[in-house]
Amino acid sequence: MVTPFRVCFRQKEPGYYLGGNTEYKEMNITNYVADEADLHKLLDETIPEAVENKWLQLEFTSEDTNARLYMDGFDTIPLDYLNTDESDQVYMAASKERLLLFEDNPYNTKNGNSYYPYIPGYYRIKVISFNKTYYSWLKIKPKQVNEEQWIAMRNEVEDTLKGLAQDLIRKNASVGAEMHSPIPYDKLRKLLILKNEFSKWIIAINKIEKEPRFRVGKVYKLVHEGQKNIVDAVGVRYRSRHPESVGYIYNPQHTKNYNLPENQWLKYILLYFVRETTELSSYLRKHKLKVEKELAQKKFLALEHIQNRSTLLVLKELKQYEIYVGRIRSNCLRVLGVEWMETVENRQPMHIPLCMHLDMTYRQIIKLYRQIKTEEKSVSLNQNYDFYWKRTSLLYEIWGFLQIVKSLQHESSGFKIISGWIYDIDTNSQSVEIPFLESGTVIKLKKDNINVHLVYDTSIPYKPEQSTLYKPLYAADKHNRPDVRLDFYHDVREDYIGSLVFDFKYRPARAIWDSAKINTSDKTDTMRQLLAYRNDFVSPFIYNKILPRYWKRVRPVHEVWAIYPRHDGNPTYSKHSYEHFQTRLMQLTPLEDNEVFHQQLTDSILEIIAIYSELLPE
Repeated sequence: MVTPFRVCFRQKEPGYYLGGNTEYKEMNITNYVADEADLHKLLDETIPEAVENKWLQLEFTSEDTNARLYMDGFDTIPLDYLNTDESDQVYMAASKERLLLFEDNPYNTKNGNSYYPYIPGYYRIKVISFNKTYYSWLKIKPKQVNEEQWIAMRNEVEDTLKGLAQDLIRKNASVGAEMHSPIPYDKLRKLLILKNEFSKWIIAINKIEKEPRFRVGKVYKLVHEGQKNIVDAVGVRYRSRHPESVGYIYNPQHTKNYNLPENQWLKYILLYFVRETTELSSYLRKHKLKVEKELAQKKFLALEHIQNRSTLLVLKELKQYEIYVGRIRSNCLRVLGVEWMETVENRQPMHIPLCMHLDMTYRQIIKLYRQIKTEEKSVSLNQNYDFYWKRTSLLYEIWGFLQIVKSLQHESSGFKIISGWIYDIDTNSQSVEIPFLESGTVIKLKKDNINVHLVYDTSIPYKPEQSTLYKPLYAADKHNRPDVRLDFYHDVREDYIGSLVFDFKYRPARAIWDSAKINTSDKTDTMRQLLAYRNDFVSPFIYNKILPRYWKRVRPVHEVWAIYPRHDGNPTYSKHSYEHFQTRLMQLTPLEDNEVFHQQLTDSILEIIAIYSELLPE
């Protein structure tokens, strides 16, 4: 695509510290799309690649003197070198001056600013020139680590979303909910159908056993004339053709014919149920042994311990399912063994006869068969997720959002999902599409008397009158759109009791916070943003039911969390380094143990609840 501008990244080649002429590798961005939603269509081989943790420079020139270049990561560069637009977004103006993005030689660091090294991932580029918008990528390749965590993050997001959808589909069952190896969905789906339809099915099969459908027919036999006989036209024709049958009559006898298409279908379905229930019984026995073994390994725990209680509940339900499956199997075998069923052919007719839909008992049998035979519901992701897979910072954001959802349901926190987002999808349709994580998504959770609203990527209004009880904040600063917010409420009093704010930063920690700059004009926009979330959010609803008008003295945001992935260049940060500003840097990394994250989030939540409890009147 011919463009009226040039975007070129430059990296120094290895060995430039040794003296002599410096050689550069130039990476020109030449492939663009006009719609941001089409970014995922750009092929990897057309995207220029730079290497992480290496000197990186950007050149942006244009025929349009008002052209602007936006790029992920610009918010970490001091505003002296960039501009902000009317939406407070940072951009680079077209210029002959080149912008240094990262200096990896500490002796050459200008003004003490090395900015942050771009870590592996895709970085979005947006150019506005002559009132047209162009989008593209720069890819940063790992230098010292492989891409395992990067790939794992995408896989985990996709698996988690599909797993949540399937959990909702089987939400009426608790079997396997607490197990490390839960019953596979395809088997559990069949068990649920058998359990739910069991009573109606048993009534139908018992009635069919006693009153099967049949057709009355005639069978002709030679009998002695002395018996009570009926002579019809067939008998007369037989005698005329067989004069030797003197003394006998070709007598019609009425019979019941059970070998009808509906009974052939019935026999086929019953044999199918025998095979299915035999397989399910075998699986249930094996799974029950696994649960019993797990229970035995926990014998050091008291029976009332939560882990034992959940395991015992699973064991109880497995036994209940065994009973249902066993009774259905035995009833099938019993009906297959009755005398009239032996006259029915063992074959599957081509078509289901109309009478099977009209007769209530037969209709119940075919209904259950169709339910069992129906393939597993298809679960797919909304196509907008393709954009997340390429733009790594957004992938990290949605991955982190799911970690917060998991953390709130972690046993240390104990919240239960009530509604919102994926938890509101209609699971009755055969095909389930997982909705995109749209801005403004709210998930509601509950534990005891505390309700939590988990809010994703929502702008906070600037005017007090635009705030409400369930949109409790307004902003006194330009920074008003955190990635995630947790709003806490006391359920009984319907009282807002505070918030936690989270922002995902896909970058090294030193590019997020620098204590040496806290009281200087060199604070990056990221530091200003985090401080504004803590200091400049206001709520007239905080503690309103117990302490009216107290809100003017209280900051409703208890803590701001900047969440970032582990990086080899990160120093070790602790909560106490930022306690004065109530800003917590928290590491959250794919393929690593994130137990510390779960525990510290629980501690922060308990602190919010404790402060409110202390303010309650006795």
